[in-house]
Amino acid sequence: MAKKILIVDDEPDILEILRFNLETEGYDIVTSEAPYDLKAELPDLILLDVMMTPKSGFEWAKELKSGAFTAHIPIIFCTAKATEEDMLTGFGLGSDDYICKPFRISEVKARV
Repeated sequence: MAKKILIVDDEPDILEILRFNLETEGYDIVTSEAPYDLKAELPDLILLDVMMTPKSGFEWAKELKSGAFTAHIPIIFCTAKATEEDMLTGFGLGSDDYICKPFRISEVKARV
């Protein structure tokens, strides 16, 4: 069974690029412009943008990491927020990795 990856980004082009490239690696991809109710169908990994509305990816990560059903799911931030403070915030919220945009797809594949 293929590992399921949830990609959350408010940019449709980014969603499509990541979906296409990770599907070719054999992953089962679900894309969304905001995290959805994960209780029914938990992914094995979440790729999460930071700059989104109405909640930022940091806010979503905090909620996901504090939830009983979702705390164990690895999170990799994929974001244009590239300062050291941003990265430390992401890691402080429990993310497993932090990839800065613009990224190389080979880098994303290697980290996934």
